[in-house]
This record gives sequence, structure tokens and C-alpha cells, in this order.
Amino acid sequence: MKRSVLLNSLLALLVAPAGLFAADVVVTSAITTNTTWTRSNVYILDTKIFVEAGALLTIEPGTVIKGRAKANPADATALVIARGARINANGTAAAPIIFTADSDNLNTTTPNLTESDRGLWGGVVILGRARINTVSGQGNIEGIATNDARGIYGGTDDDDNSGIFRYVQIKHSSAIVAANVELNALSLGAVGRGTVIEYVDAYAANDDGFEFFGGTVNTKYLISSFNDDDNFDWDEGFRGKGQFWFAIGATDKGNQAMEMDGGTTPEDGQPYAIPEIYNATLIGSGATSGNALSQGLIFRDNSGGKLYNSIIHDYRGYAARIETESAQSQDSAKRLAAGDLAITNNIFGTFGAGTTDAELFISPNATTGGAAPAANYTANHIKAGNRINTDPRLTGISRTRNKGLDPRPAAGSPALTGAKTPPSDGFFTQTDYLGAFKAANWAKGWSAISQLGFLTDADATVTDEPVVLGSPSKLLNISTLTTLNANGLVSAGFVIGGTQAQTVLIRAIGPGLTQLGVTGVLADPTMELFSGQNVIGSNDDWAGEQITTLGAKVGAFALPAASKDSVIVKTLQPGNYTVQIKGKGAAGAVIVEVYEVD
Repeated sequence: MKRSVLLNSLLALLVAPAGLFAADVVVTSAITTNTTWTRSNVYILDTKIFVEAGALLTIEPGTVIKGRAKANPADATALVIARGARINANGTAAAPIIFTADSDNLNTTTPNLTESDRGLWGGVVILGRARINTVSGQGNIEGIATNDARGIYGGTDDDDNSGIFRYVQIKHSSAIVAANVELNALSLGAVGRGTVIEYVDAYAANDDGFEFFGGTVNTKYLISSFNDDDNFDWDEGFRGKGQFWFAIGATDKGNQAMEMDGGTTPEDGQPYAIPEIYNATLIGSGATSGNALSQGLIFRDNSGGKLYNSIIHDYRGYAARIETESAQSQDSAKRLAAGDLAITNNIFGTFGAGTTDAELFISPNATTGGAAPAANYTANHIKAGNRINTDPRLTGISRTRNKGLDPRPAAGSPALTGAKTPPSDGFFTQTDYLGAFKAANWAKGWSAISQLGFLTDADATVTDEPVVLGSPSKLLNISTLTTLNANGLVSAGFVIGGTQAQTVLIRAIGPGLTQLGVTGVLADPTMELFSGQNVIGSNDDWAGEQITTLGAKVGAFALPAASKDSVIVKTLQPGNYTVQIKGKGAAGAVIVEVYEVD
């Protein structure tokens, strides 16, 4: 007879209110030693704050960093990770790290700033030692004084590691430093492939959302939302990989879907810019909008690059342009001819420029010297391997705070067929669809467009969790009621003892408490389940018959249909686990429950 092992108790209940900060910490000088910024404070950048070579800046999940506005454009505030320094900004879906303007009230229900409030501070800059294709192999990052050596990037180490930048919002950034000189939301100078950058929303920037100045950094799950210039921009020999990039343009602002530049001084410098991108969804200002600058793809200055399994849709201007430069020894037309530039397995949707080849694909032009080529090689290439004038049938396109933005393909969408299999190289995720989304809404919960109410709350179709019954591993059911401050966090720890797996039902209930007479509840809790540092489950709004059935089985009170409570069903091996609950917006009461299913 097996011995039942009883656990077990609530290990910890730690309330860490992100909306009730201990202090505003004004940062005025460079960071030269290892430093940690905690979520109990708001950090206010009073100048350009450099993390200098040899130093590590750690930023806890849920931390807020604000940049002060400056009267003198040259004094624009920013966080700069210098070459040889590192950043550990490892947020979570429930507690993203937020960079924003000092004037931001951080209220996602009634924000005082909108997507039109751009350029209120500088942005975030990460500099590394990977190769770029300038003559010297180095550069001075745009927006930083050229006589400041801390703004230099470039080197010889393509595997350089500048740290981790995950689950981050960058809002209202990209101050104009001088004429035609702006900081971007996220500027990446010669960042190496040892760096981790994923789940970043660049929202309401006054220049580009993301700009890659050479380097080899690989990125996933990037959002460029309502920015003034390009969604994604690369130059100086960028050779990284990207997957799951999403962009949405404002109706009155925004330029290229992607601006691809190869070199500057010289344009034919080595290494050539040949990045590889899969699964992007790029939505412009609207095909009928008044923003004539809203345009599709442009390759120029000898840029190559490969774009697969993507959707380019709803731009006011043209769809694509590949430039030739007769006076140059190398140009983007030559990269196309050499196979260094490829645009295949994509959907080009609706464009305000029209539907003909001449309207969609700008005829080759000689920008400096010589006659233009006679054939429209851009049109010939794209027509051969892509679907054009094809509605991608996305579930919803909205640019207002009505939760109508749902960039996932609707049932029957052509984006669900015709995909190219990504390489099995340890970076790319295998996909069988076009665009940044399929069923899972990976932007939900953590991103600015989600928290501010642009993005739909809908989740992917719920899949039932296999249930283990009769396990001798036991857990005492836990139920704890607490009150979170605005945008606060609560963590509950539990242990499963014994030697066999145990299915648990975990609930974070706010709205569902109102039926019990509880007032002042947390309106919309979200939940993540951790094993150590790893997220192994998450939920925002519960759904599915299994949750109802198992709730009744364990004797839990029923939740109202479509309530914004969070529920996870998970079969777990013996070990220690932590549940983290975050509230959106105002303070309120929430109950955290963990049940064993037997």
C-alpha cells in the first residue's frame, strides 16, 4: 500500500503593489557598478543615463522607468546600455517593465496620454560589439553626442551578449535631438546574437519603433504601434533573424512598413545586410487614410534581406520598392539578382495606391546616374512567389481603444495556407501559417496596446488539460482573500509532495466575488504559474467547459459565464510552484484558490 504524502501549505503570500510605490528615485548619473532597480520604486531619468562598460543593470518585473521632458532637445533623456555593459530587464507577461514619459499617469482605464503623444522623452539604446559595415567598423549612435565615447558601437564579436530585454513597453519616446536626428523607441547598435530581445511593444514613438544599426541580434514577438516613422528599420549590415513581428499604424502618422538600408559609408561595405524574417503582420494607416507617407516595403542602399510568411496590408501608398543605383558598384537590385534578397510566401493585401503592377510596385529607378532598368524586377519577383491583391481576412483592424484590434486570421483566411517551413535552427519556431498570429494572442495582457484597450481580450480556443485522478501526491486546498493596490501583484506558493503527478485547479477571482456580496472587487485579474523562474501556465479571462466541470467536482463555487476571472488547470509533477496574480487598473479584492482534482 502506497503512503499518501500530505503537503503542504501556503508557503507565501506576498503583496507587491506596483501602483503604490515606495519612492520616486531620480537618476542623475551614470551606472558604473552592478545595480538593481526594483518594482517598489519609480525611476525617473533626469538625463541620458549610461550603463557603462563592465556594469550590469537589473530591472525587476513590473518596474516603471520614466524619462523627463527637456526644454533643450539635445538633453533628451534616455537609458543607454553602452558597449561592454549589460541589461537584465526580464519582465513577465503579468508584470511587464514599462518605460514611459514622466507625465504618464499610468492609468490604463483613463490615460492622460494618447497614441498621439510622441517624443516626450528619448528612448532605450543598447550598444554592442558585433560587426557593422562602416569603413572603421564602428559608429556613433544617432541621438548621442559624437564626442561621447559611450555612444560608440561596433566590433568583431557577432556573438556579443548585451543581456536580456523581455516583456517591455516603451511608450511616448523618440524625442527630436536635432534636425533629422531622433532617438528611436529601441535603438540597437551592433547588438550581438548572444542578446535576448523578445516581447517588446514600442508604442507612440516620434521616430522608428525599432532600428537595427548592423549587428546580429535575433528577436521575437516585437510590436511597433502607432509610431511616427518606420515600424522596423535596419542598416549598416544588419544580419539578425526575426519572427513574430507585428505593426499597426495610426491613421495620420507612420511611414514605411519596413525600411531596409544596407550601408551608409560606404553603401557596398561588408558584411552585407541580409537578415531573415518570418511571420510578420504589418498593418498601415489604412488604404483610404489621409496619410500619404504610409507605404509598404523599401529595400535600398544595397540592402538584401529575406521576408517569408508575412502579411503586408492596409497601407495608403505602394506595396514594395527595390531600388537600383547605377552609380554604385552594388545595390539592392544586385542583391535580388544574387539571391540575397527574397520576398516569398507572403500576402500583399489592400493598398491605397491601386491594384496594378505599376501602382503597387514602384518601377526601378536610378537614384544616382545612369538609366533606370527597363523591366520592373520588383513586380516580377513578388508576383512569382506571393499572393497580391488578396484580403488576408484578419479578425479585426481597429485603431481606437475599443478592443477591436484582432490581427489573428479569421476562419477561412488565406493566411492559414501557403506557408514556407522555417529553418530548424534552434531559433525559428515552426509555423504553418502567414503572419505574426494564428490562434494564440501572444500580445494580450502585457503589451501597451493590450493594457490600453486597443487589442481584443479574446484568447485562443481553450484546450482541455489531461486530468490525473487518484494520485497519492496530495495538496491541501488553499483559499486566500486579499486586496491588491492599483496594478498590484500577489504571489502564492504551494508544494506538491509525493512521487506522482497531481492535477490542480487554480483560480484568481475578482468579478466572480460580486455574486457573494463582495464589493470593490478586482475588475480583471490575470494569472501566471511558475516552476522556478519559468512560466508554465497563464490565463487572463477563463473559458471552457472543463473549468466548469472540475470546479463543481472540487466543490468550488461556480463562476459567472464570461466573467473576467482567471483559471488554470494544470497537471504538475511533485515540486514547488508559485502563482502570480496581477490586477489591471484600479485596486480591488481578489481571492486566490488552489484545489487538487481527485
